[in-house]
Amino acid sequence: MSAPEVQAPRAPRRALFVALLAIAWLSAGPLPVAGAGKELLRPNDFTADYVTALAWVRQGRVFQPLPAVLDRATANDYAASVGARRILLIGPYFIHPPTALPVLLPLTAFGYRGAVIAWQLASVALVAALAALLAPLLAEAGWALPAPLLFVLLLLWPPVLTNLELGQWSIALAVALAAGHRAWERGARRAAAVWWAVATALKLTPLLIAPFLLLRARRAARWFAAVLAALCLLALPFGGPRAWLILLREGGPNARAWETFWHNGLSFTGLWARMFAGGTFARPWIAAPGLARALVVICDGALFAVALLATRASAVARSGGERGGERARQREGCVLALWYVVLVVLNPLGWPHYGCLLLLPALLVARAALVLERPRTRALVGTAVVLLTIPKETLGALAHPALPLSNLVLSLPLFGALVLYAAAAEIAFAGPRPDG
Repeated sequence: MSAPEVQAPRAPRRALFVALLAIAWLSAGPLPVAGAGKELLRPNDFTADYVTALAWVRQGRVFQPLPAVLDRATANDYAASVGARRILLIGPYFIHPPTALPVLLPLTAFGYRGAVIAWQLASVALVAALAALLAPLLAEAGWALPAPLLFVLLLLWPPVLTNLELGQWSIALAVALAAGHRAWERGARRAAAVWWAVATALKLTPLLIAPFLLLRARRAARWFAAVLAALCLLALPFGGPRAWLILLREGGPNARAWETFWHNGLSFTGLWARMFAGGTFARPWIAAPGLARALVVICDGALFAVALLATRASAVARSGGERGGERARQREGCVLALWYVVLVVLNPLGWPHYGCLLLLPALLVARAALVLERPRTRALVGTAVVLLTIPKETLGALAHPALPLSNLVLSLPLFGALVLYAAAAEIAFAGPRPDG
C-alpha cells in the first residue's frame, strides 16, 4: 500500500498536533525572531569563521599552521582590527575542521559586513533548497504543503532562527543530508555517498553514517571514503597537517568548556554534565563527574549499538529476500533515521540549530507510520517535533536556577530526539511482512 492510498490522519489528531505545535512555537513570543534579527548582521559563530579565513588569506602560508594572530589572546583584537565583532572565548578561536575553511575563502573578498550578508543570503537560499527537498517527503507523510509555504515556515522555525542568529552551518548540513537521502532512495548510491561526504567535511559528525554504508553498500562506503579523503587533501594547504592535530587536541577541552552552556540541549553530554559534573555555566545537583562521564558513554553507546543492530537486521532481511516493496523501503528509511538522530545526539555540543538535522528523520518516520498504519508511532513523531520546536528562549526562562528540574528542562529537545529515535526503532526492528 503506497502513501497516497492511505487515509489521511483523523482531523482531531491533526488539530491537536497543530495546536500543540503552535503553543510550543509561539511560547517565547517575538523573542526568537527579535534575537535572530538583532544578531543577523553580526553572527557570533560566523565571525570566528570569517576572521580565520581572512587571517589565512592575509598572513597564512601554504601547508603551514594558521597565523599566530588567531591565538586566543590576540584573536579578538585582530577581529576588531578588520571590522568584526568580539566574541566570548573560553576555548580556541577556531575549532571547525580544516575542510570547512576553503568554503569561507571567497567571502574574504568582502569586508566583514558584506561577508555576513553574503553568508546569510546563502543560508536563506539553502532553507529554500531544504524546503524543496523535504516537501515531497512531507506530502508522502500526509501533509501536502507547497514548497514556498514550507520555506516560509522553515525560515521562522526556532532552530532555523538560531542558525541565522549564530551564522552556523546546520542548514547546509541538513541540505547535504537530505540531498544524499533522496539520492539513496532513488538508487543513486554513489551520489548519496558524495553528499554525505560533503556534509562530513563541513562538520565531521556526519561521519557517523559511515557504519551504515559499510553494512549496507560497500561500494558507496568506498566512494564516501574517497570523496572525504579528496576533500581533506584539497584543504591540506590551509593550515597543513598540524591543523588536524590542533583540532584533535583542542576539540575535547573546547567541548568540556561549553558542555554546561544552556544552549547545549540536544546531547547527553549537556544533560549529564549539568546534572552531575557542573562547569562554567551550571552547578550540578550532585558533584559526581565520573558518573556524568559514565552515563554519557552508556547512553551514547546504547544508541549507537541499536542503530548498528537495526542496520544489520535490515541487511540480513534484504539478503534473505526482502529486496523490494513499500514495507522494505519504509523500514530502510527508519534505519537511516536512526543514524540521522545519532549524528546529532552523540555530538557533545548539541546546540538548538542542530534541530534542523532532525527534520529529515522525523518525516521519514512519519511517512513510514502512515504507510504502515501505525498511529501510535505517528503520535510519537508529533511529540518529538513539538519538543524540538520549543524555542531556546522558552527553555532558558523555564530553567531558572530557582525552579526545580531546571537542568532537565534545558534537555527537552534531547528528549524529543530520543522519542523520535524510539519511533524510528519501532519500525526499523519490525519483522518483514509481505506487501499488501
